[in-house]
Amino acid sequence: MPLDRHLVDAFGGAAPEHYRWQTEAPVVAAAERALLEAAFLPLGRRIVDLGCAEGATLHHLGDPAGAVGLDIFHAKLVFARRQVRAGLVTGSATALPFSGGQFDQVLVRDVVHHVPDAEGMLAECRRVLAPGGRIDVLEPCRYNPLILAHALSQPAERGELRSSPSFLARLVGRHFRRCTVTHHQPLPLHRLFFHPRFGSPGAVRQVGLRRAVEAAERLAGWLMPKVAWAYVHVRGEDPR
Repeated sequence: MPLDRHLVDAFGGAAPEHYRWQTEAPVVAAAERALLEAAFLPLGRRIVDLGCAEGATLHHLGDPAGAVGLDIFHAKLVFARRQVRAGLVTGSATALPFSGGQFDQVLVRDVVHHVPDAEGMLAECRRVLAPGGRIDVLEPCRYNPLILAHALSQPAERGELRSSPSFLARLVGRHFRRCTVTHHQPLPLHRLFFHPRFGSPGAVRQVGLRRAVEAAERLAGWLMPKVAWAYVHVRGEDPR
């Protein structure tokens, strides 16, 4: 199946500046690390990161030895090879180039909403997991105002409009057991104000603005129902 043109235009090339923003930018890098650690730890012995892009997720998880990263865009992996030690493979999440039972944990961050055949991808994830293995899916939530604005304004992100906690729980639950759902980052304004394209990374040096953003995010944590928090994490276990 040919890739959507908007997806190729948005993600077909490497994005070194985005990688540096995710891994080095004040406030943003710390928030990214906290999010990924909350969703993906503890790590399995043999892990694969689907849609690994430039390698930011693996970087934040400590660049685990023996990890494998997969992405459909080879240009991203060329860049990632200079950032992480993982074995990097070009391939599709709906036809994984791995043998059955090869991994103990599958990480899926910001991928489901880009894949038309999400069921096929989850079936593949189950196939490559060893008995008793685990999948961790981390996705944006369509009920969050920032995510909704992102989905409506960016053609390559329209899939976020179907990304709800109930949709993700049902999707993972059809292939795995003991599914648990957690919610993260109620209103990540730091991703907007300090973004290299939508905001200004340098604005993080303005102490007053940084503190105002942090205060607004804390307040959102009190006021917003968790079903509307920005990220949904679903963990499932292999049923065998």
